[in-house]
Order: sequence, then C-alpha cells, then structure tokens
Amino acid sequence: MFEEKEKLADLRRYQETIRREREEEERQKAKTKKKKKKRPEIRRDSYLDDLPPKRNDRRIPERERMGWRRPTVESGRYTAESAPPAKRRRGGEVGLANILERVLETLKDRKELSYLFLKPVSKKEAPDYLDIIEHPMDLSTMRDKARRLQYKSREEFRHDMYQIAYNAHQYNDRRNPGIPPLADQLLELCDHLLDANDTELTGS
Repeated sequence: MFEEKEKLADLRRYQETIRREREEEERQKAKTKKKKKKRPEIRRDSYLDDLPPKRNDRRIPERERMGWRRPTVESGRYTAESAPPAKRRRGGEVGLANILERVLETLKDRKELSYLFLKPVSKKEAPDYLDIIEHPMDLSTMRDKARRLQYKSREEFRHDMYQIAYNAHQYNDRRNPGIPPLADQLLELCDHLLDANDTELTGS
C-alpha cells in the first residue's frame, strides 16, 4: 500500500515537472516572437540625409521631398495613372472598332453567305420591304457604324448581326425560304469570329 502511494506521488511529481517545462518553453517562444516583431525605429526620410548632395550642392527642400511624385506625363505620353478617362475610353473604342472591322471583312469575303446582306435592301428589289421590316440592317451599315465608333461593345455589334438574320426570317420565310439559312450561317460565323478574338476584345 505504501509503495503504491509512493509510485503515485512520483507520477504526480513527474507530471508537474513536465507541465512546468512546457510552460517555460511556451514563455520562451512568446519572448522570441516579441523580439522578432520589434523593428528598429527609422526617422522618416532619414535615409535621404545620407544621400550625396545634388548638383551645385543643392538638397531637395523638405516640403518638396515630402510631396514629391513621379511626373504624370513622360515623353509626351500619358502614364496609365494619369491618362484622362475619356481618352482611355476613346482608345478602347478605336481598338474595338478595328477588331469589328476585321470581323466584317471576313464575313463579306464569304460571298456565298453574305452577298444578299452587303447593302441595304432597295425599293426596287423589294418595294414593300420597309413596310414589313422596322429595323433594316446590312453589313455596309455595320461597317459605317464601326468606323464612326458607334459600337461600344461586342454585344451591340452582335445585336446588329442578329438583326440581319431576324429580318431575313421575317421577310423571307414564306417568300424565299432559301435566304434565312444563309443569314443564320452568317450569324454563326460572326459568333465564331468574335469568340476567336475574345482576348483582344476583352482587352480593348
């Protein structure tokens, strides 16, 4: 019985020793972390005082040194930070217009699909066309809109291409059933070309 009590007491002393050692380790780790977090204080702009003097031994005045910023215009060109938003938008529209004109040229080159949609439908060709079609559209009109930077997004451009297909169905489904499929294929080709230029269109 006595031996069992001694063993139990030894076990408790051992556990207490282990607990204290672990607590001490935790305290040491905490001290080490605090030391690492401390940084030597550096007086604001004190590093500038060690720089060699400028030409004619003139130092930059304190008020200028504190408020100095990189020039916003370099070599006659705007930096990305200072360029006027309107100018950036204009440049983006020009890039978009160039891509859309390339798409239109490709569509026009597919004569077997585009030949009926190159120019506005004339009264001579279809006297009642404008009585039925409220929003006429054709590839030459789209080209003019692109050159005048009237398209602000690919969606607006695609809407006009869809209008061509829609008009073809509305006017020709019963009269000339062979025409609407050509417009559908032209629209499908347009979508393919827009997807192929997705990277440029996204960046423009």
